[in-house]
Amino acid sequence: MQWIAGGVTAARGFTASGLSAGIKVSRRPDVALVAADRPVTAAAVFTTNRVQAAPVHLSRARLQQGRARAVLLNSGCANCMTGAAGLRDARTLSRAVAKSLRSPEEQILVASTGLIGTRLPVRRVLAAVPELVRQLSRARHLEAATAILTTDRLPKEAAVEATVGGRTIRLGGMAKGAGMIAPCMATMLCVLTTDAAMPAGLLREVLREASAQTFNRLSIDGDMSTNDTVFGLASGRAGVTITAGERARLFGRMALEVTRKLALAMAQDGEGVTRVAEIRVSGARTDSEAQRCARQVATSSLVKTMLAGGDPNVGRLAAAAGASGAGFDPDRLEIRIGTRRVVKRGTVVRLQPKLARRLLARRRVRIELDLHAGRGSGWMLTTDLTEAYVRINARYVT
Repeated sequence: MQWIAGGVTAARGFTASGLSAGIKVSRRPDVALVAADRPVTAAAVFTTNRVQAAPVHLSRARLQQGRARAVLLNSGCANCMTGAAGLRDARTLSRAVAKSLRSPEEQILVASTGLIGTRLPVRRVLAAVPELVRQLSRARHLEAATAILTTDRLPKEAAVEATVGGRTIRLGGMAKGAGMIAPCMATMLCVLTTDAAMPAGLLREVLREASAQTFNRLSIDGDMSTNDTVFGLASGRAGVTITAGERARLFGRMALEVTRKLALAMAQDGEGVTRVAEIRVSGARTDSEAQRCARQVATSSLVKTMLAGGDPNVGRLAAAAGASGAGFDPDRLEIRIGTRRVVKRGTVVRLQPKLARRLLARRRVRIELDLHAGRGSGWMLTTDLTEAYVRINARYVT
């Protein structure tokens, strides 16, 4: 397996485009299209938030057939809490794309991200659809990745290839997400494409597992979006079919590597983020308790502000662990920041102030908690919480 360029069009059989349709006042790119050259196998995982956007409802219904021709995505408007009108808007736009691609409307998937509660400017987007289709190209993956950004600063792409049965298969994708990030599904969107062939059920399982091990272990601000979606499209253009066994395991590893790279890029590009921390918990009674502990530490506002200030107030780490519900003896707790042990047998290890501050001086840090209660383990990726994050979100609407 090796990294390659190309993002969402690295796999054969896919093209993409992105441009400004005037959804955003800034006139930055705000509409993207990822298309297959023929109907392909399709699956997705969606947000588990009970409040869900119109495109989530529409795409979920259409994916019951397990086939798709294209995904239309927009930024600048979530098309959420817009009632029946929002669902009509999503259908109207998908119908226009279907007509331009000469494809059944039911094979066009949709996704949106942006401000909740506003209607899409349908006429503007409709006017942009012909050009969006005309510009479809394997070379325009970066334009598509840029068009789905909201408060993100940078586009996020990743792709890998591997050899299966003497043939090369590829898997690539694009994602967005900088705020409202605490995925539980799967404001994040992701499209993954592969030129391997596989049943829709297997593709869905791969998406679920990869999301569970990467996107679902990332928290920037602890808020779950109403629009989170991870799409998977499989063209079969590589001439390799994956059903089970070693091929399925290899493909699963490919998906894991791509989603892990995208998740890390989301963390590093989070709103106001200056520091990313990997939280590792070991020695829990069960994996479930370890994961619960890791999530509690990762989402603690006090831990996140500790990271922002670069001040290793280790009592915050211990308090978050104790509040997680994981069972352990506090007198056996050990904590490390980097390679330095800062809590031993439940007691804080006193360090010189200069040495202590160096522990959190890097942009990426590792924090390990050993509960000494069993063999369970878990981990989370988190970020600091800065004044910049507050400024970005304090006046998001006005």
